[in-house]
Amino acid sequence: MKVFLDSCFLIYLNTMTSENRRLLEELFKKLLGEQLFINMLVVDEVLYMSRKYGVAYDVTLDFLKSIILPYTEVVPIDEEDFKPIEKYLVNYNLKPSDAIHLATMEKAGISSIVSEDEDFDKVKEVKRIWLGVDSAFKQERALSGKNRRAT
Repeated sequence: MKVFLDSCFLIYLNTMTSENRRLLEELFKKLLGEQLFINMLVVDEVLYMSRKYGVAYDVTLDFLKSIILPYTEVVPIDEEDFKPIEKYLVNYNLKPSDAIHLATMEKAGISSIVSEDEDFDKVKEVKRIWLGVDSAFKQERALSGKNRRAT
């Protein structure tokens, strides 16, 4: 099965230190038996958001180079993706980044995405895979944000 990894999954995998990380690692290990894909927009989002959560660029780059890239194929984003991006923006009212991910998936023949983003559920041809523990992740993110602001 071909599976696209949304940036939120990789950001959590890179930044979380709580017990919830174990769930992410277990899912990632299961996914290693599948064909995994990302695009450069995912790389951008992982770098930007991980830094926002206090993880230095060099740590995130090492994470991507040693843990993610050896097991994933990077699907290029090209001009030919413009029409599918437009379709997803107009027909499903998605964020531009989500539309770009879906256009990338469509081009590569991918119908599954690992993401907490429920907006992908609007597209019936796409199967969203997630852990069902979103509130715990959001709570941890909120707490880590409060801790950063307090320092």
